[in-house]
Amino acid sequence: SRPTPDITFDDRYELELGGVRMELLWTPGGETTDSMVVWLPDHEVCFCGNLFSALFGHFPNLVTVRGDRYREALRFIESLERVLALEPKLLLPGHHGPVVGKETIRDELTRLRDAVQYVHDETVRGMNHGKDIHTLMRDIQLPPELEVGEGYGKVSWSVRAIWENYAGWFHHSSTTELYPVPAKSVYADLVELAGGADAVADRAREKLSAGETLEAIHLAEIVLSDSSANRSALEVMIAAHERLEGESENFWLTQWLRKQLAGLRSTLAASQEKEGKS
Repeated sequence: SRPTPDITFDDRYELELGGVRMELLWTPGGETTDSMVVWLPDHEVCFCGNLFSALFGHFPNLVTVRGDRYREALRFIESLERVLALEPKLLLPGHHGPVVGKETIRDELTRLRDAVQYVHDETVRGMNHGKDIHTLMRDIQLPPELEVGEGYGKVSWSVRAIWENYAGWFHHSSTTELYPVPAKSVYADLVELAGGADAVADRAREKLSAGETLEAIHLAEIVLSDSSANRSALEVMIAAHERLEGESENFWLTQWLRKQLAGLRSTLAASQEKEGKS
């Protein structure tokens, strides 16, 4: 049977077990919208779980590509500052080894706090100046003194999360956003106007050769939306995703690219097999 909590608390709960004093502290905004840390005041040890992501010292996931509710940047900062104020000498995260030393913990958490605050403030500033979401995702970069790892969360993804958490899903870039007719509904027309699928696939290959990887993917996707087994477009897509995978240092991005590659390779193999039988 599913256990039913018989003790609940809003902000702090103190208890003692086996002669060890513990404080349960509410710290929302990290890997989930609601979480807590366990503080042992007599030992100066903090069990922080995944509050600071699954990779300590890396930028948090303010939204996950696997699908979840947005996490609020400012609430995450408040929770981070709550742990910072404890001045722990040992931090025990949910993944990997402990973080040891008051100074090390203070320096790491301070830099992480300031990095998230910087991205939040720059995003809001850009929004107030009317900049679109993709411009902000591209342009907002951490200054050298605030650089943290992006192996788990990414700055650009967090920019988007902050933008949409404040402004919602309507990006104010096209009237068509307000209607259930996506851009891909006219991809077949674009292919026809461009002179056929091969012409568009050739341009995609040119973009790929010129180092414009994402532009190549856009063009190849236009072809594949109308001709899902187009060999040339599939080859471009595979080469583009392989390049992105080779460049990726982010766990979630790498997993997505590998998933896409598996599907693309399977589709290409099936297409080649069908051609061989014809």
